[in-house]
Amino acid sequence: RQHEAERPIVFALSNPRTQAEITAKDAYTWSQGEIIYGSGTQFETVEINGRTHYPGQVNNVYIFPGMSFGAICCKAKYIPERFFMVAAEAVANSLDDADLEADRVVPHRDRLREVGLNVATAVAGEAQKMGLAENPLGEKWDEVQ
Repeated sequence: RQHEAERPIVFALSNPRTQAEITAKDAYTWSQGEIIYGSGTQFETVEINGRTHYPGQVNNVYIFPGMSFGAICCKAKYIPERFFMVAAEAVANSLDDADLEADRVVPHRDRLREVGLNVATAVAGEAQKMGLAENPLGEKWDEVQ
């Protein structure tokens, strides 16, 4: 038996934009603005039924800068898969009320540096917890940051 989602979710991850499986405009139009949408490239905002939708770029733009910075700062011996989960959680935890209100799946691009720092802090903290940091940065979040 199939179940219909209350709100459809689409992550169209192909890059470049011309290769996207579905554009943000087409996805929001098809779903009458109900879709949760992310893409591998940046798309413009879309207005449907008087509401503005902000498609998120859900590729490495939020992960790799902070991952690299965190691993370098703590001198991680290597980068295990666990770091990527911690980095993804840091991105998700960076969503603020405005992001959630706008149905963003990732924080607004204007906050890229802040999110990168959150990712770096989380990665360095995890490296320390796993015993992989040759240069421990501190016990608490604000000390690591």
